[in-house]
Amino acid sequence: MGFSVCYVAPDVHVPHYRGASTHVLELSLALAKLGDDVHVVCRRSPHEKRVERVSGVTLHRLYRGFVGPLTRKEALPFDGNHDSRITSLGYSTYLKSIFTLYAGLESSYISKMNDVDFIIERETAFGAGAIASKIVKKPLILELIGPRYSKISMTTSDIILAYNERMVPESARDKTIYVKAAVNTNLFRPDSEARKEVRIELGIEDSTVVVGYVGTFQSWHGIDDLLVAAKHFEKRNDIRFMFVGPINRMQRDTAANVTIVGPVPYDKVYKYINAFDVAVAPYNLLKSSDERRSKGMGSPLKILEYMACGKPCIASSIKQVTDLLQDGVTGEIFQQGDIISLIGKIEELVDDEDERQRLGMNAHKVAQSYTWDTLAKEIHKLMEYNIITKTVD
Repeated sequence: MGFSVCYVAPDVHVPHYRGASTHVLELSLALAKLGDDVHVVCRRSPHEKRVERVSGVTLHRLYRGFVGPLTRKEALPFDGNHDSRITSLGYSTYLKSIFTLYAGLESSYISKMNDVDFIIERETAFGAGAIASKIVKKPLILELIGPRYSKISMTTSDIILAYNERMVPESARDKTIYVKAAVNTNLFRPDSEARKEVRIELGIEDSTVVVGYVGTFQSWHGIDDLLVAAKHFEKRNDIRFMFVGPINRMQRDTAANVTIVGPVPYDKVYKYINAFDVAVAPYNLLKSSDERRSKGMGSPLKILEYMACGKPCIASSIKQVTDLLQDGVTGEIFQQGDIISLIGKIEELVDDEDERQRLGMNAHKVAQSYTWDTLAKEIHKLMEYNIITKTVD
């Protein structure tokens, strides 16, 4: 049975190099493969089409400024200081109120025009999916990946999909289904040719051990800790650190042994991971908000991408990480924020090629069970069950 689905994620650019985009696009494509008619409400950039068909999925893009793009630096400059707390608070309030209402109304129109059966709301839509659900009277599935959800979405939702039980209020746990993270194992795979290509491009010798990171450069991702670790190895000519991702917070005085690649298209990320010998995910929630520290994080996508490419991963001791990565079997775990331990783990794997190979092979095998197709099938079963239950009622 194929369904018509509206996936509401107006804060997410699709396609894009960020993990949120990867998640929305890959899940949508996997649902489309099952025969669903998927409509994604996502964020629009100036160069993008308002409506675009991508591999069987229809993207409906919205400007944050309704008729044009709007970023935090462009928004509500109350005191002339774009980075002030007043500006940030004003922009956040705008996104959670006026823009949410706009996105909700647009989503309801799209849902009505395409006769959708279900609305899926990514929690950072702040209730836009709930508004559409109320207007068109269709079931709402709330996808809970992070802690910034709307209470309206929580109460309106018929089903909650969660990747972390700590994020779900006790009052909503009876309608919550816990699901696993996913990775595109067809794209992310061991590839020796990609390894050679990237190393030649960046001038890195094959004998050099590359310690790599893919992702954003926010403090809670542990990027500052990893930069300190890189500095520790600066005198070793056989080690190079590679950073792949948007350099919005990157210190310019990085160690001499650091290669900064910057953001790359999603379908090229696997090439750079293949150029790594050791992959690192040093999440440090101690440097995040109280909300994230208490509730944890959602789906650590980069870890599964590392594993699928057959790379040994060093990662911090956060439950969502240790649910995927087994210490000493598929990777190495260190206490979040413990830079000395992080340095020790890096040194251990850099100096032991056999251990790198063993952990990488194990990781690759485990990653094969975490696919987008598997996740999509689970969501599809929930939709089928909901339809049957409503029919019986």
